[in-house]
Amino acid sequence: MPRTERPLDCEDTELGQFAADLRKLREKAGKPSYRALASRAHYSAATLSDAAGGKKLPSLAVTLAYVTACGGDPQQWEQRWRDIAAPPEPTAEAPYVGLKAFQKEDADRFHGREKLTAKLVELTRKRPFVGVFGASGSGKSSLLRAGLLPRLGQALIFTPGVQPLDECAVRLAQLTGNSAVVLRGQLTDPASLGLLIRQHDENLVLVVDQFEEVFTLASPEQCDWFVRALMSAPHVVIGVRADFYGHVGRYPELAEALEGAQLLVGPLTADELRRAIVEPALRVGATVESALVTRLVADVTGQVAALPLVQHALVETWHRRRGMTLSLVGYEEAGGVEHAIARTAEAAYGQLTEEQRQTTRRTFLRLIALGDGTEDTKRRANREDLDAEVLEHLANARLVTLTEQHAELTHEALIRSWPRLRDWIAEDRETLRVHHQLTEAAKEWGGDRDLLYQGARLAQAAELDATGLTGPERDFLAASQVAGRHRARRARAVISVLSVLVLLLAGTAVFAVTKTREATRQRNDALIGRAVAEVMRLIPASPRQAVRIALAAYVVAPGPQTRDALLNADAARLAKGMQAKPGLNQGFLAVSVDGELVIAADGTGPARIVPGTRSSEALPAMGNRVVRVVLSADDRRLFTTEESGETGIWDLADPARPKQLATLPGSDRPIDLVLNREGTLGATTISLRGDGLGRASVWDLRDPARPVETRLPGDRVKHVAMAPNGQEIGLLVRDDSSQNMDVQIWDISRGEPRVRTTMRVPVGTVGMKIADSGRLVAVQETTRIVVWDVSGAQAQVRATVPRVPGDIVSYAFSADDRQIAALGQSTFDVWDMGGQGDAVAVGSFGGFPGPGDLLRYRQREKAFGMTDGGPSVWVMSTDLEKVRNGVCREKAVELSDDEWRRYFPDIERVPVC
Repeated sequence: MPRTERPLDCEDTELGQFAADLRKLREKAGKPSYRALASRAHYSAATLSDAAGGKKLPSLAVTLAYVTACGGDPQQWEQRWRDIAAPPEPTAEAPYVGLKAFQKEDADRFHGREKLTAKLVELTRKRPFVGVFGASGSGKSSLLRAGLLPRLGQALIFTPGVQPLDECAVRLAQLTGNSAVVLRGQLTDPASLGLLIRQHDENLVLVVDQFEEVFTLASPEQCDWFVRALMSAPHVVIGVRADFYGHVGRYPELAEALEGAQLLVGPLTADELRRAIVEPALRVGATVESALVTRLVADVTGQVAALPLVQHALVETWHRRRGMTLSLVGYEEAGGVEHAIARTAEAAYGQLTEEQRQTTRRTFLRLIALGDGTEDTKRRANREDLDAEVLEHLANARLVTLTEQHAELTHEALIRSWPRLRDWIAEDRETLRVHHQLTEAAKEWGGDRDLLYQGARLAQAAELDATGLTGPERDFLAASQVAGRHRARRARAVISVLSVLVLLLAGTAVFAVTKTREATRQRNDALIGRAVAEVMRLIPASPRQAVRIALAAYVVAPGPQTRDALLNADAARLAKGMQAKPGLNQGFLAVSVDGELVIAADGTGPARIVPGTRSSEALPAMGNRVVRVVLSADDRRLFTTEESGETGIWDLADPARPKQLATLPGSDRPIDLVLNREGTLGATTISLRGDGLGRASVWDLRDPARPVETRLPGDRVKHVAMAPNGQEIGLLVRDDSSQNMDVQIWDISRGEPRVRTTMRVPVGTVGMKIADSGRLVAVQETTRIVVWDVSGAQAQVRATVPRVPGDIVSYAFSADDRQIAALGQSTFDVWDMGGQGDAVAVGSFGGFPGPGDLLRYRQREKAFGMTDGGPSVWVMSTDLEKVRNGVCREKAVELSDDEWRRYFPDIERVPVC
């Protein structure tokens, strides 16, 4: 007896009615079984059953086959299908809020937090002071604005900003109709806030969102005032980022008030996530495919800070919907949770001119508050200080939110999810800190000479790009420089007098000399800073001139800044460009260790060897529609993965005549491949589900004609790594029950693979790398790399790389296990792991013409090598003595007298070689 069809979940929606009518058509045809229907329609029974399942819109071909098999009118059903699948109206407003926080008026589409909202309302009624804590992106602001506010009577919500006192005065004035100027005068006494609120309404609840701004933006005096003022108010609710919990605890009165009155905003449960995804769509008559709901829940379950990413991904999916159905296809086109924000930001950035892009970079950096032991956050800036046209463009892309006077990032998730912005922050971090300090100093100045910059702070601020400064900032800096010149003249006069009285006032003379030395040191630091900036500017166009200046700067003032400038310039001087044959699209590359052999593929045809010193002009073809190329570390075997999933094994002993040795069986799922040094052993992972988890296998490829596969147990493997010696492999495994992750190190040297050691790692872990020796394993977490020593019976942490480039592309060990390199999209850092604890930075590189890739350790140069998008091959040596000797072998290394005076005025000339 045929199985009864499952009832439709949403027959009242457009998609549900479509499926219901397909079922009626089948009933009208005598209700044949789907097996019988399949023989008429020439589609499988499962495909036809899914077409009438109401979960997603079937393809037009499947729909017409179903209708024809049931005796329906194909033309009528084709038109109906096209009506549902028609592109959406571009102006139709999405039922989701995107990166913005939910507001009070969004309460009817704020779903999934009903239980937490009820707890917060109850807590607010019982306690006079309540704290809501949660990670950035957990939904604190939305809970306060769309959850709590609609359930309160009188409430006033605001964020503290730079001047909490002014903010309180303005908001109270809007509420009461009084003058903000008068109220500000009254509020200088913190106790006045409570009196003013009680005078207006004893039951008014003061809701302070983003309370952490008092620590990141406000001065200590303003912070102290605000805390005391809140203590006087009758009813207060504050929303605080969880990483500022310790800051709150520094105030005893806050800690006492919050005892027993705290609410933690954690991640949504799977059921709460489903409601947050589905309910807003149902409210406007739309449907979310079950496959999309399942995928979204799988992508973000357990992630505390994923809500703005989910909302933004749903907005982008809404713009790609089919009729009134949000589909998994549209979600994947938008980039999913992981990439939707970055794609939106990159699309907006790509529409700008080069000049506007520079302005955009300065704009975003003005909207960032650097964290001090905490994550970077957003900050408000005055609109009048920013370019109006660029701001409007960013606001239209929903990346920036504008008010009448201010601009700010729509959400801090943009900082975490847009690699370009993270790179800007990393590159300009110190400059940005100096600029923000200048901004605040200019606001506080008011003409007071005692507040002007001097010494090192003035020298640092003078290095800032004047085009990025506002009028008040330029005025403050100019006044500081004028005052500095006056001080310098006075100092010279004092020194002249003291030199006459040196025999009588020896002590005073020593003081003067000390001051002179300090002034000299500050001047030299400023000059060196300018020289380093000039080096970085010259590197792309004239690396040989850049390396001459960098060497002189390092000799004059050895330090991390001049060291990195010299290493960058030397790497650029020695970089080799690879010339590709016109018309050969290099979408995927494999490069030999010495950079002389390059294999390129673009996914549309075979892999080919790029013409060069080790290849012929014949460009022999390898494979068909190759989507990935992997070269063994000894450069003798090439593995080409085709679109079909099959992987070819090629012998490159003679690159002009590559020979195919064998083919590994293919798979319709994504496959990753890692190799030992000789390419005689391999490990693969094959994804089995949409969550990126799957199974792992070890391949014996010593006889490539008869590859032997050994499958490892388990099907929740996220990543696999292999030691170059072929003795160990590492698996990154997600625990099925607790949602934790483990790194398992397997010994594969004795035939049957066995687990040697296991390390528990954070859920956000994304990959790992095993050192040549097999003794060390680098585990890539979200914001750092942890290096484990797995040589003993129990794994121990060997070192931590505390700061890594945003979106790590690759990382690698040196041959002696002493160094580790981390490659980002546009940065390259090398760290020494000689001691315990944090690794020590020994070189930082950047400014490459294109994104970096293919990180390798080059034994011959004892340095790390990299390929950029040019494509060019770079060698990044951190051996300063070797670099200096190599530069000194060049002709005309010494700067001319005119060049020395230009870059190092008033600094005594010294030999550089």
